[in-house]
Amino acid sequence: MSTVIEVRDLTVAYRENPVLWDIDLDVGSGTLMAIVGPNGAGKTTLIKTILGLIKPAAGQIRILGQPYHKVATSVGYVPQRGSVDWDFPTSVLDVVLMGLYGRLGWIRRPGSMQRKEALAALEKVDMVDYSHQQISQLSGGQQQRVFLARALVQKAQVYFMDEPLQGVDATTEHAIIDLLQVLRSSGKTVVVVHHDLQTVSSYFDEVFLLNIRRISSGPVSEVFTDQNLKLTYGGRVAIIKEPTS
Repeated sequence: MSTVIEVRDLTVAYRENPVLWDIDLDVGSGTLMAIVGPNGAGKTTLIKTILGLIKPAAGQIRILGQPYHKVATSVGYVPQRGSVDWDFPTSVLDVVLMGLYGRLGWIRRPGSMQRKEALAALEKVDMVDYSHQQISQLSGGQQQRVFLARALVQKAQVYFMDEPLQGVDATTEHAIIDLLQVLRSSGKTVVVVHHDLQTVSSYFDEVFLLNIRRISSGPVSEVFTDQNLKLTYGGRVAIIKEPTS
């Protein structure tokens, strides 16, 4: 398996206080990985730093063997829903079309072919019937589906998603996970900030346990252990594991 995401010796600090310290991370192609850790562990900071949105104090980052800015059109990003201004007056279809600007540039207007691509992405997340509705009129789960469609229309090789399952209903959660697993099966690499410890084993192939420092990383069956969870959460964790047949 080739390495798609490579992070070495990454340190990020705010006003001299370390938020991430000496992080190493490798993610291979065709991997569906969860980033797991307590509040304040640096999960969102890690993704934003990999994407060049935050400048690190030290370290090296490579995606597909290159700095992010050289492969940006091959990377999709779904931010936390709470970080988006949902009152911005735009339609569902226009939000998805924004995912094509990396290929089109900001000057060229999307044409009929791009509209078909956007509608096809909305179809995959069961939101095509809402294409002309204002994004602010949707429920939280529907808004999350639209942002997922915006990432899908990029036809990226690597996807980063920050809490895509936070605050969505069970139907939307299963629909999103099914889609992420389809992406993984088609050879895409998907990294997801995830908060629900109960579903890590059933949803993901690999897990990266983080609490400012890297605690452990690798296949869920090897890494997602009681011992590592205690190290990650400071001993304050209880998880009900699904019975194995």
